[in-house]
Parts: sequence; C-alpha cells; structure tokens
Amino acid sequence: MKKIVLMLAVLVGVSTANFTIAGENNGSKLNVELSPLNNLQFKLVLDQVDTKSTVQIRDYTGAVIYTVSVPKSEKFTKIFDLSNLRDGSYVFQVNNGKQRIEKQFEINTEVKRVATQVLN
Repeated sequence: MKKIVLMLAVLVGVSTANFTIAGENNGSKLNVELSPLNNLQFKLVLDQVDTKSTVQIRDYTGAVIYTVSVPKSEKFTKIFDLSNLRDGSYVFQVNNGKQRIEKQFEINTEVKRVATQVLN
C-alpha cells in the first residue's frame, strides 16, 4: 500500500517563528506569529491590529489564491488549511498598508513505498 505523505517545507523556518516589524510613523508594531499544526495546517495570530489589514496566500506567479480582511482588533487568530493546494511554491503575506510581511513556503508530496513480510 502506498502511503502519501504531504510535507510543508514552509515552514522553511516558519515552524515556530515570531516576526515583529516596527511601525514607522506611529511607533506601533505589527506582531505576526505562525505556528505549524498537523495535516497541512498552520495557525496565524496577529496581535494589536491597529488598522484594517489583509492576509493573502499567493502562488509562485503572484496570483492571489486566498485573501481575508482583518478588522482592527486586539488579537486576530485564524487556522489555515493548505491541504487543497497543489505542490508548488507559495507566499503568505500580511499587509496593513504601512507594513508588509511575506513568508515563502512550499508544498511537496512524497510517495513512500515499503516492503513488509507477510506471515503465513
């Protein structure tokens, strides 16, 4: 039996990465935390969203695959399921108009074949 293992090489450093980008004009910070979960999912947490923001997933050509608006709030959390994306390179982008954070990730499918002994 073939066992298909989907891997997110995203997490190319994203696995437990925290990103903080300092704001230029008002001294505010855009705090973004990405945490990998099981089965091609990861959790996005935005702290202190001072202005309306957007979250997008783009493919290697720059085409927008997914977009969501983030309202002004103290904390925004969303779990993204990437299991419906094909193998390839993608960019995860958070933009609040003044600051933009981009993180590239890849989805790769690996087929693993194994031989086992059958006992009679």
